[in-house]
Formats: sequence, structure tokens, C-alpha cells
Amino acid sequence: MKSRITVLILAILCSATSAWSVGALFVRPLNSSQNFALMSIRTYDAVVTIQDHVATTHVDQTFKNEMGSTVEATFIFPLPDGAMVTDLFYWFNGKRYRANVREKKEAQAAYDAKIRVRLDPALLQELGDNVYKLNIAPINPNSDVRFEITYTEIMPYELSTGTYTHLLKATGLSPKPLERISLKIDAKTQNTWKNIVVPHYGSTPANSMTYVTPNQTLVAFGDENYMPSRNYVVQLQANRESIEMATLTYVPVPSDSFGTDPFFMSWVLPPDEDSKPLPRSIVFIADVSSSMEGERIVQLRAALSSFLDQLTPADKFNIVTFSTGVVSFKSDIVDASPENIAEARDFVRTRTALGLTNIADAIHAGLTHTYAPNTAQVAVFLTDGEPSWGEVREIVILDSIKRWNTQNVRIYPIAVGSDLKLSLLNAMAKSTGGFVTQVERDDSISVIVENHLRRISMPNLTDLVLSYGSLQTIDVLPAVLPNVPVGGRVSQHGRYVTGGIYPVTLRGSLLNAPFTLTKDVLFGDPVTNNRAVARLWARAKVNALLEEIQRIGERKELVDAVIDLSIRFNILRKYTAMYADPDDPRDDPTGVPGDERPIEIVHVSVSPNPVTDVAHLSVRIPAHQIDQQVSVKIIDHLGRVVATLYDGWCNGSLDLDWNCMDTAGQHISRGAYSVVVNVGDRTASSLFIIQ
Repeated sequence: MKSRITVLILAILCSATSAWSVGALFVRPLNSSQNFALMSIRTYDAVVTIQDHVATTHVDQTFKNEMGSTVEATFIFPLPDGAMVTDLFYWFNGKRYRANVREKKEAQAAYDAKIRVRLDPALLQELGDNVYKLNIAPINPNSDVRFEITYTEIMPYELSTGTYTHLLKATGLSPKPLERISLKIDAKTQNTWKNIVVPHYGSTPANSMTYVTPNQTLVAFGDENYMPSRNYVVQLQANRESIEMATLTYVPVPSDSFGTDPFFMSWVLPPDEDSKPLPRSIVFIADVSSSMEGERIVQLRAALSSFLDQLTPADKFNIVTFSTGVVSFKSDIVDASPENIAEARDFVRTRTALGLTNIADAIHAGLTHTYAPNTAQVAVFLTDGEPSWGEVREIVILDSIKRWNTQNVRIYPIAVGSDLKLSLLNAMAKSTGGFVTQVERDDSISVIVENHLRRISMPNLTDLVLSYGSLQTIDVLPAVLPNVPVGGRVSQHGRYVTGGIYPVTLRGSLLNAPFTLTKDVLFGDPVTNNRAVARLWARAKVNALLEEIQRIGERKELVDAVIDLSIRFNILRKYTAMYADPDDPRDDPTGVPGDERPIEIVHVSVSPNPVTDVAHLSVRIPAHQIDQQVSVKIIDHLGRVVATLYDGWCNGSLDLDWNCMDTAGQHISRGAYSVVVNVGDRTASSLFIIQ
């Protein structure tokens, strides 16, 4: 059902405009089958708070129903990648109503029931790729519609710069200019600001920047009768020592649904001032299918030309183009000599857009090149993101990439155009240690390419482990830290018991040389108490469950855990929706018990999975970690300890059988659980289901 709704909505949008597929309010007479029409945005006001790496955005917007009839409205809008909706407010008869998170089918049924009797509910759902649909009905003739949305995100951080992007361009589909638009940003850092830049709007008289203190800056933009044509971007750099280790925390209050244990987000910014780019073995994989016809093929040629401009004599490269079939510039990687680059330019100029999109064969061709050792081994994948020939199933393509990528090549997709599906590209990048870059119509290709090649040329920090000394941590995520390029950020989310100053240690390798970085960090500073930190932890927990669902399917126990966490923390994720109804106030979500919970990382297995009677747990401890205190515990999806299976010393391995009984000897209920192993200051975990 969800896919049919999504297709219908996107078809409506595409018929309305080809410039932007999301970011407009569509209306039609209530209970009619007429085509949707665009509703004008009257006012748009956004307030943003930035604390170090976390940004919370509150958008308040008013639309005008200029039709002479009662209408239903559908608002489709995007949020930045990784942003999470935390609040929806809907105004009705001058009163402000807050939406509550509900199971999606329940929310849809309640909304439909209200529509039939012409009451005034609002329903917000995620469609995928961080695109959202807000339904509001009925709306009286010649009246305003006002709603507010709050979302939280961890800002992207690379090349020692944090970037906040406000998708202002998404308001550009309004059929009339906005009567008023305003954007206020309060940016704070625990250090001091080194530089804050607004690349496009900063030079206009509608923009202002006020330096309040060395660690606080106010940025503002506002205008009247204005039609935005590009997104609003702020680039932030803070002064720091050679190494930065810091935290943001949140200590729950009685009115929260978060329990009593505080939350933390920790981050480490390793030294980067002496780092130099590596020589590159780089393969450009370029989509020349029919979907790239017109402006996109022009963008693609410009991007490839800029890539060739940035190559140095120390680099090696090749170009692979694909549509229904695959055509390569050379049979394997070649030196970036003047002769080869000149020949490659001729190859690029003759590329035309024709055929279907065979992504799987193209990636296979790119990964089977001979990448030179002691270089940055990367594949840059330029596409509009939609496979249509050969293998088209995303999960199969991703599994194949894992098999083909025997040389540990990092894949860096570049999405050409602004109206594409990014799920495959994001997953491809994440699984190989890369990241996605999106190129829009009005972006400077050469600037993007120069920055892109600089980023992908930096060496990676690998085998990363964060530890927190004697701090008693709980449910630390992600379980395994990803590789991070020099100039990037290492971060984790978790809960803890008692605040104070504790040594934070980052261990890892750089160019195969081990390193250790340690610094004392304060946990629980009231000055930086930030409620968004709790919801960011919950999102990380939900994401771990969603990854398991993608791996083994929609088991009821996993889906129920996602729904429960979403409702308790009031975050909008898959399987849930936000519902606001003036006639149906909901009680606050129930509290989350604050029982002690161990942290999670990886190195343990459970069989069979799902478990029906007895679970066999296998624990394997590496040689360098033996002769340490070991505990094995079972926790539920809220982090509560339900059973302790082992607590003692271990010299290498454990094989345990568990009869699914809790510490009181009662058989535990069906659901999603984790086995968590603590070995000294390291941990391991595995998710499993009891049926």
C-alpha cells in the first residue's frame, strides 16, 4: 500500500513541475477526484539552534487556500539527509495542537475516519529518502493553514568544517512569491568560532551576521515578496587544539519519557594539520543511460572534465561508462600522463545518453580494476541513481558489491540532479566507507569536484575504538565505528550513570600505523544540556533495528520494537506517523525505566535465530583480550537487563545455552533482544528474536 501511495504522490508532483519533485502544498476540493493545484505559501519562518555539531530547526509556515471551496491538502517536503522529525504542531481555530507519534496504520485510520465527518486532523508520514508527506483536511474556503515542524540533525563534518543546509529551495514551487521569509540561526560552540561563511546569501543585503561572543554568532536572512531559488548553506569552523574530544549531554527531567539515565553524544576530531593527500588510483564510473539525457549529460561531461583537470602525475585512473552495456576508456587503470588525459577528454566528449541503466555490471567492472598499492583506492560513481537493467534489486546489488570489493575500494557516489532516489547510493557509500555528494543544476561543478577529490584523497583512520575510562556507559552506538577520513569526525551516542570528568581514548590506525589519543572530557555540563541528544540516541537504536529488518525481513518483534521506541521518544521513523487531532488529545508516552544497561559493540553469535526454545550463545574473545573480567547479559529493546548468563573470568571462549528465562525464573515474552558481552572496557553484541 505504501508504494502505491508514494508513486501516486510523486506522479502528481512530476505533473506539476519538473524543477523540483518535493517541497510544495497541493490542494483539491475535499472528497473530489479533481487534479491537485498548488497552494501559495504566505509566510515561512525558521529558527535554528546549533550547538557544536547538532542543529535543531523549527519551521513555522502559513499557506493560503484561495479556492472558494473546502479542500484537502497534501504537503510533500524534503529534509536534509540524516535529519529526524521530532515535533509537529497544527493550528486550528487559533489553538495550537501538538501531534503524537502513532503506529502508521492506526494514524491513517484515525485520519480517514475524521475526514469522513469533516473534522480537522493532520497526519505526517515519511515516504522514504527523508521525504515526508503531511495531509491536512478539511481546510475552509479562503482561509490560512498554519503548521510547525521541528527536526534535529547531526551536521555533516568534513575537511574540518561543519555544514548546515536549510532546504530553502523547497519553497520555490509556491505559485506566488512568499509574503515573508525569515531564517534565524543561533550558532554556539564550546570552543570559539574561527570562521562562519554563508556562500550564496552572505553577500546579499537580506543577510546579516552578528558576533555576540567568541563562541556565539547569530546569522539571519529575511525578505518580502521573495521566491527562493537555492538552498541556504552555512559553513562553520571552530578553533580547536590539535585534538578535540568533547560531549553534549542531556539529563532527563520528570516530564520526559526518557527514564532517568542521562544521554551523551561524544565526538573526536583527530589532528589534521600535517596530513597530506595520497596519490590516487581512481576509476570514474559514469551513467550515460537515457535517463541522463539533456541537462544531466551536460553536467556529467562537465564533472568528468573537472575530474581530469584535478589529476596529478602521481595518480592512476580509468573511466567506465554504462547504460544497457558497459564501455571503458581503457581495459585497466592507466597513469595520469598528459597523453592519457588528452585521450580521455576525447572519450568524454563523445559520450551520449542512450539506453537503460545497468548499475550492477558497471560497479562490477569498476571494482575489478587493478588498484595500485599505497594509494587512495577509490571509485567515483556518477549517476541519477535508478537501476533499470540487469540486476535491479538493491539488496542483491549491495550484497554483490561486498563480494566484488576484494581490494577494499571506497565508492563515492555523485548524484547528478536534485530529484533522485538516494537509498542505493547511500547504502553503497556506507558499506565501502565513502559518502554521497549531490550536484544540483546551479552548483559549480568545478568547485564541487575539486573539494570532492581532496576529500577522497585523504587517508582513512581505521580500526577505531572509543573508550571512556571508568565512566559507566550504557547502550553505546554505533556498535562498530566506521572508517573516517582525516579531517572528519568520530562520534558515538550512548547513556551513562554518573557524570564527571573521565578520560576519553580513541585507538585506531593511520596508514597501518597504530595510534592512541586520550583527553579528559566533562560528562554532564549543564551549560550544554541538549534535549536533542536523547532523540539522536533513540534514532541510532532504531536504525540498528531497521538494519536487522533489512537483513532478515519484517519480523513482528523487530517492527514492534521500532514502533515502541519511536512512540516513547516521539521521533518519526518507518512504521510510524505523527497525528494531530483537536478532539483526541493523547497522554504523554510512558516512561522508559532507567535500569542499568551494558554498552554494545560486536563479536558474539546466537543460534538458532529466531529462538523458539533454547538459545545457544557463542562468545569468542581475541587473544589480546583474554584474562579479563567478562559478563554476558540479555537486554530487551529498551536496554533493560532481563538475564545475566555469565559474570567472571574467561580465557578465550564461552559456549552457553539459555532457556529464555529471566533472573526471576520467568519465561520472557516474545520480542527483540540483544546478548551483550563486556570484556574489560570492550563490548560485543548480537541482536536476536524470541518467538
